[in-house]
Amino acid sequence: MSQPLIPSVSLKTNPLLAQWLRFEANGTVTVFTGKVELGQGILHALKLMVAHELDLPVSSIHIQEANTHQSPDEGMTSGSLSVQDSGLAIRQACAHAVQLFKMHACASYSELRSCVDAQLPVDVTVHTKSTALTLINGRDDLDALVNGEPIFLHDLGINSALTPIKHGRMVRGPGLRSTLRADGWSEAVAGLLEGVKAFRDGSLLGVVASTEELAEKAASKLQRLLKWDVERLPDCREGGVDLFEVAPAMDSQVFHEAGQMADASKDSDQDAKVYEAVYFRPALHHASMGPSVALAVWESADAKSGLKVWSHSQGIFPLRKDLALAFGVDAQQIEVQHMRGAGCYGHNGADDVAYDAAWLARHVPGQCVRVQWSREEEMQQSPLAPAMRVKLQATVQASTETTNFERRQDGSGIELLTWQHDVWSQGHSSRPGRAATPAFKDSWQTEKNFPVLEPINVAAAAGAGAERNAVPPYISTHVKVNAHRLLGLPFRTSAMRGLGAHANVFACESFMDEIAHDQGLDPVEFRLSKLEDPRAIAVIKTLADQVNWLERRQSVSQKEGWGLGIAYARYKSKGAYCAVVAEVEVTHQVSVCNLWVVADIGEIIHADGAISQLEGGAIQSTSWALKEQAHWDSENITSTHWEAYPILRFSEVPEVEVHLRPGNSENGETLNPPLGAGEATQGPTTAAIANAVFHAVGVRVRQLPMSPDNLAKAALS
Repeated sequence: MSQPLIPSVSLKTNPLLAQWLRFEANGTVTVFTGKVELGQGILHALKLMVAHELDLPVSSIHIQEANTHQSPDEGMTSGSLSVQDSGLAIRQACAHAVQLFKMHACASYSELRSCVDAQLPVDVTVHTKSTALTLINGRDDLDALVNGEPIFLHDLGINSALTPIKHGRMVRGPGLRSTLRADGWSEAVAGLLEGVKAFRDGSLLGVVASTEELAEKAASKLQRLLKWDVERLPDCREGGVDLFEVAPAMDSQVFHEAGQMADASKDSDQDAKVYEAVYFRPALHHASMGPSVALAVWESADAKSGLKVWSHSQGIFPLRKDLALAFGVDAQQIEVQHMRGAGCYGHNGADDVAYDAAWLARHVPGQCVRVQWSREEEMQQSPLAPAMRVKLQATVQASTETTNFERRQDGSGIELLTWQHDVWSQGHSSRPGRAATPAFKDSWQTEKNFPVLEPINVAAAAGAGAERNAVPPYISTHVKVNAHRLLGLPFRTSAMRGLGAHANVFACESFMDEIAHDQGLDPVEFRLSKLEDPRAIAVIKTLADQVNWLERRQSVSQKEGWGLGIAYARYKSKGAYCAVVAEVEVTHQVSVCNLWVVADIGEIIHADGAISQLEGGAIQSTSWALKEQAHWDSENITSTHWEAYPILRFSEVPEVEVHLRPGNSENGETLNPPLGAGEATQGPTTAAIANAVFHAVGVRVRQLPMSPDNLAKAALS
């Protein structure tokens, strides 16, 4: 079995061998990556790839945590691309190192230290080894995690070499968009306790103190005393169902169109039928268990002083770029060191709190300032995942070439003549590093008056944003996707796990189920009849076999309030293949009892890690499906604590069974390129649950979450 040559995007921007590998005198290897550990186990997966390629024990491989002064610039750790980008680049660098090792007849890799020129580019023509890492399970960082060792950024400064440090807190206005009135600042500051310093720049306010308690008390006091003008938020129904009607502006574009418009048959027996449905996903919080935190220190008050920041950002280089823009310094003056934070599912508050820490630290040069947001700040100041509305319309006609019996058996005689998908949403990216001005929310409050940035959608080549997975995987004579980006709304929205794929797959797969049911077709067979990709077909067939689909569905039907549903998607239409079956019980609420997942992620680097990613995504998607929805009033976001924003409880977590398809290509002689697993289950899980609910009680829930209220509304409609 050979390994094909796969070009890595990261190698194009970081072409030198020394940017990826350093061979130490003691025989160990230091590996550099621009991708960061967010809890997904990527650093361990990279370590396995290096150990395998170099034929070294895993214990001799050290992965350097990403740092802007030492690591290759690989942009964001997002989009389920870390193995494809960083992994393939590092693997190629290792293959080149092996070739050099043989060429120079080295006795150990440490001898390459004198052979490798710092400017030597990685030879991309060298073939890498085929790999079989599925049997290498476990993670070497679990002991530290289980034993509670201080490896997280939240621990830094509490008990570390950086102590003593200063603690900072921001002073927030009462509204999502608040402007400080001119009067009252001097009087409010005069009453602060000794040892507390307060700073102001326009409507951006903060305090620095010797202890966290002092900083919190001072910030709370100022918050009570100061007067603000508050911008009113749009009047809309719960969850933003009608945000699409109140948005001041809209940018509408045809995102995708393919095929020819076909005329339905004039034969009365073959009349086409038009299906139409609208689906809604509310705005969501990241809702990480730990709030965002950062530390920062400026060397001195000099304008050319260096800044060091410790952050759990997804992108330390884009963060550095925007910090440079915000403070008017050269990016090379700034060093950003990544450290692990709480669970990260996209663009959360990590970048913003890094700016807060740096802004406060600039007022006390030479002293390290630690800023940790409160739960309330985390929910109000972090970007939201945008509310999404999806309208689907399809024209279906029975083929004249098959009998009614054949059509009802497998759906092969049912033609999808047209498929139109319209999606309304704010943009799915407000990330740093992508504009000429900083993306930090607090930087927009200063006297510099940096402009408020409108959320955008990433390019189609990068997987798109609101449009992600809007193009159906199923055969249709004509397909059209229209994207409507909502503009001028006060909510800052950005990337969250899966971006638009969650809502689009929920809509598409619910719609396919509706058509199948109306046509009297089995939902599995109907999907299979409309797919051409053999890997997609294999994933669905494997899942159907795993759950014993027909027998289980019939058995479940005998139990009152129980249902079984299926859904499928290929993430970004070019990533991992994933199908999910959900088993639910519906009473006054929906309980998800079992989830079965089958995925094809190409070459499997680390089976345990991949399974955990798929399982975790399925559980989070279950929480989105059943529970989660951001709330706001006329002034601010009100879902600021766990009672106002409930997430799935441990007692509600379903049993999840994950099966990985083999990574071999069809001929069995090569390995399919690795595909990221982190976001593959988000859409199919929610859709499978919705389809199971319909199977259980005959109610089609098109508005998320599937709460008791929305379930009752769906039943009444």
